[in-house]
Amino acid sequence: MPEPRPVALALTDTPTIAEERSVRGALREADAAAGFPHDTRPLAVLLHDEAGKVAGGLWGRTGWSWLTIESLAVPPALRRAGLGTRILAMAEEEARARGCIGARLETCSPEARRFCETAGYVVSGTIEDCPPGQTRFTLTKRLGMVPAEPWPEAAGPRATITRSEGEWDPLVGVLEDGLTGFNMPFGGHHGFRAVNFAVRRPGDAKPVGGLSGHVLYRWFFVKLLYLPEDLRRGGLGAALLRRAEVEALAGGCIGIWLDTFSFQARPFYEKQGYRVFGTIDDFPPGHSRHYLMKRLDGARA
Repeated sequence: MPEPRPVALALTDTPTIAEERSVRGALREADAAAGFPHDTRPLAVLLHDEAGKVAGGLWGRTGWSWLTIESLAVPPALRRAGLGTRILAMAEEEARARGCIGARLETCSPEARRFCETAGYVVSGTIEDCPPGQTRFTLTKRLGMVPAEPWPEAAGPRATITRSEGEWDPLVGVLEDGLTGFNMPFGGHHGFRAVNFAVRRPGDAKPVGGLSGHVLYRWFFVKLLYLPEDLRRGGLGAALLRRAEVEALAGGCIGIWLDTFSFQARPFYEKQGYRVFGTIDDFPPGHSRHYLMKRLDGARA
């Protein structure tokens, strides 16, 4: 058996770049031999101030299908504006694009822990007295999955959140019943009911257009109004609105309202006596969504 070769150990707090690379290289070779090849890539989100100087941001790396966040900082003067959330979301999105399934970070700041939990991270481990007198938390988040709910100190079972897209999901009834009970002392019964007017061509049972809306708290909301091209400009759209207004008045409504992002629809509604009471720009991007209303009780709009 060959004699072990002599080795030397040296402790230093001033390692050279070459020495650091050698140590990291040895670790990478060992990892690769164990079936974990090196695939680390830096990932940074830089926050520039008005002068163009980097004032904060996120620094980390991706590797082995995980994002490791080493630093995340927003200057105190720039906080409370959602920048931290945006920075974290940008890093997570890039990590997903790189095929990462999770993200992790460490902090001993209770404030940072709460921020991360709000963003969907959960405490996966703790080290007491690191630094002395404080607890270091390791937080993780599975990317692409529903995040765990931010109630880490809850004594009982946590609630769960699931997503659906069905307009007639049973959840809708639960929410309506709950909100009805909550709002009853303030606004009375909501009086919700759906109202639809279908437009059909002569001899055709299938609708080709119409108006769909609902009554809520003595207001009529026009949800959808559509007519095919060949049925426009003949007064049919105005007739649909008048039918909706008659229905609303018969039901005791005091007004009718709707929203649109069509630059052609807005003057049509204004011609029928509606006025814009609110606007959201870039909804959808590049367009303005206008909210219009018309009082039916004679009060000034």
